[in-house]
Amino acid sequence: MDEYTAPEWLDRYKAFKSLCAAVSGEYIRFGLTTGCEDISYTHSQRTDGLPNYSCRLEAADGAALMLELDEWRGRLDEVRVLVRSWLGEHSNLRGCKPAQTRYGGDEYWRTQLQRANQ
Repeated sequence: MDEYTAPEWLDRYKAFKSLCAAVSGEYIRFGLTTGCEDISYTHSQRTDGLPNYSCRLEAADGAALMLELDEWRGRLDEVRVLVRSWLGEHSNLRGCKPAQTRYGGDEYWRTQLQRANQ
């Protein structure tokens, strides 16, 4: 019996979902922990005009971070670090307060929020 090999389109789609999960996961942790609304997130399956298989973060200061699968497919483990850094550079946490939820927040973003509001 031959081993099953997934078609390329399926592997590509799965990698895209992993890219979206890395970007949106950090974006969600950031937003829930800080309450900052300076950043928006979208991806190519939801927004026309974006390159296929891409995610985009956009800041209130006009900066944008576009992550295209073809550039990141072999290094998805680096995405979270990049997104975290970019969010920190393009958001203003001064005066932000997280929504009252049961979510305790992300430790990294709690620390950044505290530093910004000392």
